[in-house]
Amino acid sequence: MRTALARLTATLLACLVLAPAALAQNYPSRQIRLVVPFAAGGPADLLARVIAQEMSNDLGQQVFVDNRPGANTIIGAELVAKAEPDGYTLLMAIDGTLVMNPFLYSKLSYDPFKDFAPITLIADVPSVIEANNAVPASSVQQLIDLEKANPGKLNIGYSTPTSQVTAALFNMRAGTKLTLVPYRGGTTQVTGLLGGEIQLGLESVNVALPFARAGKLKILALTGGKRISLAPEIPTVAETLPGFDLGIWQSIVAPAKTPPAIVAKLHDEITAVLSRETVRQRLITQGVEPATSKSPDDFAAFIHAQAEVRRKVIEAVGLKLD
Repeated sequence: MRTALARLTATLLACLVLAPAALAQNYPSRQIRLVVPFAAGGPADLLARVIAQEMSNDLGQQVFVDNRPGANTIIGAELVAKAEPDGYTLLMAIDGTLVMNPFLYSKLSYDPFKDFAPITLIADVPSVIEANNAVPASSVQQLIDLEKANPGKLNIGYSTPTSQVTAALFNMRAGTKLTLVPYRGGTTQVTGLLGGEIQLGLESVNVALPFARAGKLKILALTGGKRISLAPEIPTVAETLPGFDLGIWQSIVAPAKTPPAIVAKLHDEITAVLSRETVRQRLITQGVEPATSKSPDDFAAFIHAQAEVRRKVIEAVGLKLD
């Protein structure tokens, strides 16, 4: 009896050990939905579709993009947070989704720290401080000097919460008093900048760069922590204000409790896709800098570190969106 019980116990333990590996080996057996909390056509949608196509080819199952825009990415995030944790529903999450919304809203329909299993960082989408050509400043230091000589007389447009926080942080670090002006989208903001409604703006580099290279506006600096391959001549704000780093990043997460073996397999697949030179060059030419995490655990640590930075800035400026 004891021998039989011991054998049964050993068999059950072996099944528990082997089950995750078998699960990952058989995954995926059907199509995977990648939820993108933005409308089709923007940098996030482009990135998602490039990754989805490559994954479909590799995995032998379709990975399709499901655009669910609205409410500062909350609609898409809530959908994935409530999905089955089986690896067949994933979310493309930006920095705002994971490390800003918890501090911007008093009540949030999802908990980014409990409702998702981090998979990997996938890209940086650099933002820039842009200026109307009539502004007599071509660098961050010149802008600071100009504003201090004319306090409160310069406006800076923004169209996302991340840009709003970036502008507020710039004022804090530089000791300036730029007036923040909201716009509904990047296109309307650039139109306002070109038309002289505002003197400055915060916009993604892929939107601003064509106008700058056509001589229609000036790019003063990148808001992220490093220069980019697409335009290495553009300096960063951090080169004038050390430590300034509030770039926009993209990532992929799954619902919490997704089996670790599946999370690991997805991490390895996505990082393999983004390591391909053809993929990298296609994204770089669109102003998207591929970036990946060494492991899901490393990405989880990154999320918590970024959340602490954003929390401090948001609380310091007293920003709330509800």
